[in-house]
Amino acid sequence: MAPRASSPALSENEFDIFDALAGGNDVEQPQKGLSTDLGIDLDIGSDDGSDDEAFIAAKQAASNRKASNVGKSVKKGGGFQAMGLNGALLKAITQKGFKIPTPIQRKAVPLILQGDDVVGMARTGSGKTAAFVIPMIQKLKAHSAKVGARGIIMSPSRELALQTLKVVKEFGRGTDLRTILLVGGDSLEEQFSSMTTNPDIIIATPGRFLHLKVEMGLDLSSVRYIVFDEADRLFEMGFAAQLAEILYALPTSRQTLLFSATLPKSLVEFARAGLQEPKLIRLDAESKISPDLKSAYFTIKSGDRDGALLYLLDQVIKVPVGETDASKRAKENADKAANGKKRKRSDLHPKDAPVQESTIIFAATKHRVEYLSSLLKSVGYPVSYVYGNLDQTARKMQVQDFRTGLTRILVVTDVAARGVDMPHINHVINYDFPSQPKICVHRVGRTARAGRKGWAYSLCRHVDLPYLIDLQLFLGKRLVIGRSSNEVNFAEDFVIGSLAPYQLESSVEQVNKQLTEDEDLQLLLSVAEKGERQYQRTRNQASTQSVHRVKELVASSNFADTHMLFNDDMHDALREKEKMLERIQLFRPAETVFEIGRRGTGSETAEIMRKRREQVAKQRAKQQLNAAAEAHESDDASPEEPNDVDMDSDNDASAAGGGYESDSDELEVSISQPASKGTGKDDWRSDEFFMSYLPKENMAEEKAYGVTGGDAGNTNFVSAARAAEMSLVNDEIQGFADSSKSKMRWDKKSKKYVTRANDEDGSKGAKMIRGESGQKIAASFRSGRFDDWRKANKVGRLPRVGEMEAPNRSANFKTGRHYKHKEEKAPKEADRYRDDYHVQKQRVQEAKEKRVGKFKDGGAKSELKDVEAVRKQRKIQEKRKDKNARPSKKRRT
Repeated sequence: MAPRASSPALSENEFDIFDALAGGNDVEQPQKGLSTDLGIDLDIGSDDGSDDEAFIAAKQAASNRKASNVGKSVKKGGGFQAMGLNGALLKAITQKGFKIPTPIQRKAVPLILQGDDVVGMARTGSGKTAAFVIPMIQKLKAHSAKVGARGIIMSPSRELALQTLKVVKEFGRGTDLRTILLVGGDSLEEQFSSMTTNPDIIIATPGRFLHLKVEMGLDLSSVRYIVFDEADRLFEMGFAAQLAEILYALPTSRQTLLFSATLPKSLVEFARAGLQEPKLIRLDAESKISPDLKSAYFTIKSGDRDGALLYLLDQVIKVPVGETDASKRAKENADKAANGKKRKRSDLHPKDAPVQESTIIFAATKHRVEYLSSLLKSVGYPVSYVYGNLDQTARKMQVQDFRTGLTRILVVTDVAARGVDMPHINHVINYDFPSQPKICVHRVGRTARAGRKGWAYSLCRHVDLPYLIDLQLFLGKRLVIGRSSNEVNFAEDFVIGSLAPYQLESSVEQVNKQLTEDEDLQLLLSVAEKGERQYQRTRNQASTQSVHRVKELVASSNFADTHMLFNDDMHDALREKEKMLERIQLFRPAETVFEIGRRGTGSETAEIMRKRREQVAKQRAKQQLNAAAEAHESDDASPEEPNDVDMDSDNDASAAGGGYESDSDELEVSISQPASKGTGKDDWRSDEFFMSYLPKENMAEEKAYGVTGGDAGNTNFVSAARAAEMSLVNDEIQGFADSSKSKMRWDKKSKKYVTRANDEDGSKGAKMIRGESGQKIAASFRSGRFDDWRKANKVGRLPRVGEMEAPNRSANFKTGRHYKHKEEKAPKEADRYRDDYHVQKQRVQEAKEKRVGKFKDGGAKSELKDVEAVRKQRKIQEKRKDKNARPSKKRRT
């Protein structure tokens, strides 16, 4: 056999496949039954060629790693180049601006590429989205001509789904993967059309995806990769039954991923049922929030909350009033368009414009969001607002205005607390303090992301203080009250303080002025207050220990001090004012009202007061003698019982009213009281007898996130996940909730007992049907709208999963071409009583010049008539003639 000719020089991204398979000099031929360093079992003697393909893929991945590292310095721990990603994906990652993977990406990506089911837990802003998008694109590679979606990403909110779609498109820029978005609020008909284009990746919210699955009868047997993003929020929003129905339709060979910042008990049970030997990755043991985030907590009165919000925006964050630069540019572009000037491409498609004072404000209810947005707009701030019931188109417009810098403030409910990445947010304000620590963690996680710094401010009323203590225990930070500490770190300490009254006077007055002048704002406020009362009835209860600790917190002397965020001069001036007022209140004149002008005159009232002063002097002298005798006895105590004597003397000294240390000569009436249980040193709180509910280590943190047994990825998932369950709030009740709760409850509306099971699965008051998995789903999912759409669009049988897609199916489901309506209509005539009269008049004039629509003939009415017009006119004339020729009633009689 002639020797094989030498192959040409290989590039750095190639390798000799012939040598790899035939055992050349540069590649060692693996023996049968052995495995490579990547863990792929090889059998060269097999006839099917599958092992050869696996070996070639393994060598190609190794070559990618080697070629990507040439001439580059990879930091310790490896980078994206060391993960075996293809060149197009690495280029997209570089263009995105990622240099080295985050900890969650470094641990999750190799496991996902290996094919394991993963449960990832990491704090918000740690790069969880890229951790599952990068391996998904690497595994799917390119568009498949076979019908059937291969990847599904479930998101709890529409905004998060839109953001995930943006990330998928950015990382998949060098591939031809087809991605569609299925969220509520969009047209079902358009989504039917999107599903017929044979997408590779589906990004959806659970409700709308299940609707399309039931309506279209989708076959999900081709799905290889499914992700539940912010999985705990999916369960909190009541999607458990829908997720179970979706999982039932997926093949058992799928790869399932769950990513979340917290791990509730229901999610652990779901992971046990839906995942196969999952690996738990938990990277939030040290910090739940970003170390670059600084926080401040302000105690205020309920009536001063709106004023405190305006003060924070005006004096602390310094948000300017008026239009933003981006808004001014948008108006200039509109003027250019009106004048017919050509605009730049960047003007037509504006990108995210960072605003230094960008702020997001979280409120509890949609009514409060509407009220705050109206209040801030009346003051002069450019504001966007988003809440769950808002129309989908309006939500997109509001978020886009905030992203592009048209507004500086975004007022939202918790719908935007999860996963939404707006890179230019620098400040977060909790107008309504959250009832759960993890909600607060997600809220403040909107800022200080990806290495940037940020601030979080929280307004706490008296009813919110127990939740504030729950959050402090959960974060495990040092509690600093008022000005009890000289040095504080707002990123590492939990600093609580108040806003001084003089700071809020002008802001509160401004709010009251706006409410007085605007009746609509008053109505919005009344509706918001009613909604808040309903919200407070339904929110979770704080733990009992935190409620007890709040009483001690309020009783402390530093609780009312001004917050450490403000300078010392301001605080000192305030304290001097308070001390002066205190001296005025404690002022005692030398004469009483009975002695004014009568001392020494021998009056009866003056004599009574003189005798009373003598009595008080005797009582005071007696008390001093008793105190001196007790002190002498304590000095002469027997050394055999030192502890008992010291303890008793401390109690007696404290019981005697320890306020006699000063030697002032002021008139003071005091009576010694017997020792009480609440005074003096609490001897029963010694370490020998008393066990505090706060141990030396942070029990709240251990109970919320504790995982024992070494590396979480290598331990048993059940034990690690149970230890990582999040159960902090109202923990003393949750353990007995299932056993003590009645199975029936009284329904006021129907005036009868109903089962609680109907309330838990959301079926009360709604028509439900049983799905394939046995779960109850909404009956509206089988509305027949897909069949109507097929008839209207004349769509025949859709290809089944596994079949080859029809040509031009991706362009259009019918003919492969899109028909676009190109007719130009003339604008309406300008109305002089409208505010936009001049703008509309200009548009009409432009339409006349361009001869658009009805102005095609210059706006003049044509005098020429066609045949039909002439025939119609003749008929009308004949009818009039016949009518006029009829005889009258008098003539007929």
